[in-house]
Amino acid sequence: MNASRQQRTPASLLRTPGQLGARLGGSLRSVWRANRLLLYAAVVGVFGGLGAQLFTWLLDWGERIFSVGIAGYQHPANGVLHPAPVFGPWGVWLIPVATAVGGLLCGLLVYTLAPEAEGHGTDAAVAAYHFHGGHVRPIVPAVKSVASAITIGSGGAAGREGPTAQISVGAASILCDLLRLRDDERRVLVLAGMAAGLSAIFRSPLGMAIFAVEIMYASMASEYEALPFTLIAAVVAYAVNGLFVGWKPVFLLPADLAFTRPIELLGYAFLGIAAGIVGALEPSIFYGVRDLFKRLEVPNHVKPAIGGFLMGCVGMLFPQVVSTGYGWVQMAMTSGYVGHLLIVLVFVKILAMSLTISSGGSGGVFGPNVYIGAMLGAWVAFVMDKGFPLAHFSPAAFAVVGMGAVFAGTARVPLATLIMVAEMTGGYGLIVPAMLASALSFIVQRSLGARLRYPRLYESQVEARLESPVHHQRIVEGAFRLLEGGQLHTAALTLPDLSHLLRVGGSLGIHGGKGRIFTLTLGPDDHAWLGRSPERAFDAPNAPTLVAIVRGNEVLPSRTAGPLQLGDLLILSAHDHTYAEFLQAHGIRIAYPIDSGEAGIGQSTSEP
Repeated sequence: MNASRQQRTPASLLRTPGQLGARLGGSLRSVWRANRLLLYAAVVGVFGGLGAQLFTWLLDWGERIFSVGIAGYQHPANGVLHPAPVFGPWGVWLIPVATAVGGLLCGLLVYTLAPEAEGHGTDAAVAAYHFHGGHVRPIVPAVKSVASAITIGSGGAAGREGPTAQISVGAASILCDLLRLRDDERRVLVLAGMAAGLSAIFRSPLGMAIFAVEIMYASMASEYEALPFTLIAAVVAYAVNGLFVGWKPVFLLPADLAFTRPIELLGYAFLGIAAGIVGALEPSIFYGVRDLFKRLEVPNHVKPAIGGFLMGCVGMLFPQVVSTGYGWVQMAMTSGYVGHLLIVLVFVKILAMSLTISSGGSGGVFGPNVYIGAMLGAWVAFVMDKGFPLAHFSPAAFAVVGMGAVFAGTARVPLATLIMVAEMTGGYGLIVPAMLASALSFIVQRSLGARLRYPRLYESQVEARLESPVHHQRIVEGAFRLLEGGQLHTAALTLPDLSHLLRVGGSLGIHGGKGRIFTLTLGPDDHAWLGRSPERAFDAPNAPTLVAIVRGNEVLPSRTAGPLQLGDLLILSAHDHTYAEFLQAHGIRIAYPIDSGEAGIGQSTSEP
């Protein structure tokens, strides 16, 4: 009887305490490796909340020194029922002086210390994710925050989201450096950092968590695998920021503002179409001004001063477009600020934003688009109410929906904007009309933008997941499976192209001509790579992305290939500029590129 019971005793019960402890320790280590990014995302959230407060403090000082100190102009406040601007003894005449001085200081700071800090920072974060393995130079967030505080504080028509995103993304990148994380882990924390900074500055945790994974692509694709991490970072950042500023939304709305009459959908549909048209025109104006300043034969350091002065002259005529303009948005929501002037302000704000940022100034584009959308929405309500007086369209409601509709099309983020606008205003009762307007804006903007030179506002976006270097390994593995089966018949990647790439080391154009995919066979002189792990061999900033390793008859993912060996054929992808720099730095000669008129791997044929 006892012998029978002993035979049925589980083997785990017969192990010594030391064996059980070792097994438990191994299990805990495994759990830690699988879930440590969740903790890191929470830490990034703390950085995001504190970074938002740091930038807000810098911006307050910038406004005191430049807008108030030089120009004597104080823009109306948001979050109060009846805001009003304050003009000094000189009226509007010193606004160009303040904006020019701010532009000059910004240009000297940026182009001396960190040229990549110019422009709108969110696009730089998108580029870091797709093309740079999540690497950001530590100096960039510091320069970006100070330069943006000067630009916006002096009256520049830019937003707070770009610099705040770069601060938190830079903090996440520094954390990754300290922890020596792999590039795939870095990218996740880059998205978490973006969500954290934006969640804090706009008090919109859910919307910005979705925005961070949606902004990467120009279609409805997203980096959905990173959503748990962006959610955690956004929630923590929102909580940290709330300890300093409280929990009220950014904008104050009239009470009981909600969608209750289906007839209003006609007006919201018109708003969605109008938002799509404005969203299609805006990138052409924005980047057209940038091209003009690029051709201007003066040092880059002074171009933001020229743009700032011109923007200040515009601000003299239309002080409503100076700085972020959030107070004027608040006036459109709660103080009866209506009329045909609103549609004029839509395009004046686009021009002012372009002069500020496209000249080399520093700031974001989301804030100006909030303004543009609110003014467009209030104007549509004004026009519809004149045409259908019995319908009683609400300018405040249309302003809220317009805020989301314009950015849904311009930035190609229709889902995130629905929630962002609701959280920023507390207008949850307007979700239904916002869904209609944002969807129409997205469709109209894509249709019109495809015919224009600059189809979207974020240039670093790619069309779909397989167009990003992050996902090129899947492309190559799928291509090899098709090649082995003799079934490779796609327009995106032809059999001769792939054969040429492997046989003679050519290069293929990828993601719309913005980069290359190429091969490198490791020889006895390649000491920089032989014997090193793939993660460490290409972990430097701006290094190419190691897509896969061909070893013998096997195609190996970089994470499972082990140390690099003599004879390994490396399949690499890189941004076009990084590709050229890499070849030059290592003295590598690549056979002629393959540009036979076919679209390269992942290259979109639907847009120019």
